[in-house]
Amino acid sequence: MTEVPEHLLKKAAEARARLSGQAPPDAGESAASSSEPAADAAAVPATTAAPAPAVPEEPAAPEPVAPYVEAAETRKKVPVWVIPVLIFLPFWAIFYVGSLENPPAAPEGLAYEGAEIYSGQCAGCHGGGGGGGSGRQLNGGEVLLTFPSLASGAAYDGLAGHLHWVANGTAGSQAEGLLVYGDPDRPGGAHAPGSYGQMAGFGNLSPEQLVAVVYHVRHAFGADQITPEGDERELHVLDELYHLMEEEGVMTFEGATLPEIQGWVDAARVKVDEEYGELASE
Repeated sequence: MTEVPEHLLKKAAEARARLSGQAPPDAGESAASSSEPAADAAAVPATTAAPAPAVPEEPAAPEPVAPYVEAAETRKKVPVWVIPVLIFLPFWAIFYVGSLENPPAAPEGLAYEGAEIYSGQCAGCHGGGGGGGSGRQLNGGEVLLTFPSLASGAAYDGLAGHLHWVANGTAGSQAEGLLVYGDPDRPGGAHAPGSYGQMAGFGNLSPEQLVAVVYHVRHAFGADQITPEGDERELHVLDELYHLMEEEGVMTFEGATLPEIQGWVDAARVKVDEEYGELASE
């Protein structure tokens, strides 16, 4: 059996379709197949056309930063070199505190108290340094020439004469009938009350204050003439003297006579002799 080629069969079918007025059986397929290239051809320009430029998207607005975060980010950072300094600081503080000295104790005692009284009540006449003025010169040993040491034993004992004169002054001494004050054996002799202005009396001072100012004057302006032993003895006698005044209820030396002051000084000297023995003897 001989096989008829397909294209001949196709042609025969098309001829029968034309005779009968029907569409060829593969007309739809041919149209579809012929339209596909056209569609492809039309699609080619669309696919090959240049792409439109891309529009950049606007960046989103940043979220607001909290104030404490902003402050932390913007504040100055601690330099690295500060770290070893901070580590060393406590050790330095310990060494520094250990090197400090205790503040000196507040000044006290007869010499300090006497200097305060002299500055306020005596310096105006006798000068801040004892050089004199309207009052007699005290420095250069003059005060000790007039009022010698406590151990003199004379009627005009250094302390008795000095205390009496400071307590009573010119007017009080003259009212008591004294014609001179101080040591009559000093060069030029004793002084006469009123021969060098008028000395005010300071008997209104307490025994401690009067003793303190007399001690200051004797040692500030005549220290180079007082031996260490004599200085220590005089200090003890003065100390005992104002304690004795307190025990007897004597508030001031105002109006006290020379014999009364001499008696108190002698009593203080006896007490020092009993308590300190060789210290009080010369």
